[in-house]
Amino acid sequence: MRLSRLPFFQKYLFILVHVKRLLSGGFAKQYFSQWGEDIVLQHLFSKKSKGFYVDVGAYHPLHYSNTYLLHKQEWRGINVDPNPVSIALFKWHRSRDINVNYGIATEVTEKPYYIFNHQSCNTFSEAQKEKMLAKSYISLIETKIIPCVPLQYILDEHAPGVTVDFLNIDVEGMNFEVLQTLDFQKLAPQVICIEDDNFNFDKLNNNTSTIFQLLSQYGYMLHSKVGLSCIYVKQ
Repeated sequence: MRLSRLPFFQKYLFILVHVKRLLSGGFAKQYFSQWGEDIVLQHLFSKKSKGFYVDVGAYHPLHYSNTYLLHKQEWRGINVDPNPVSIALFKWHRSRDINVNYGIATEVTEKPYYIFNHQSCNTFSEAQKEKMLAKSYISLIETKIIPCVPLQYILDEHAPGVTVDFLNIDVEGMNFEVLQTLDFQKLAPQVICIEDDNFNFDKLNNNTSTIFQLLSQYGYMLHSKVGLSCIYVKQ
């Protein structure tokens, strides 16, 4: 059939759909991660309507969050952060989640937690603290003593027997240490997103990243790297 003989609606359907979506905001997509990690996660979990996440170093319920898009899609989970102010915000905005004010360590203990004017830089790491203070626009505003426990301790206490679909780890300077406190024999998340300053794409077969080596040992394959975040999928 010639185009000129088509009904008006069919002839201009593509344009009509375009205008409708334009007016309704249908072309706009909202993401919350710092580097777009949640775009990748949305693709990886596209067939899973609900799931469970654990966000360590959760920082903020919306801003720079790798789990908020999943939360908006009816997922729930555990948010862990040593900053009491962060956890107060999580309790306000994400009340159906479990929100706990802990740091992560290899044993139950207490540690000094360094809080900066840019709170995304907060850390337990002495080396990371000095690295941050070398920047002219960053200053230390407070040091708090925070209770710390292994990650597995939190999971056993708050979500025993729950399948964790997604684990996010972003704790300044101590990501590998957090990963070491997880019992991979008891719990193996399908997807892990973890910040890794030492990962090198040029050395995949001889990578100096201890995170890459450990996760490879437990059967994880690197799926993608977005900014400083490496996203691994269980094979």
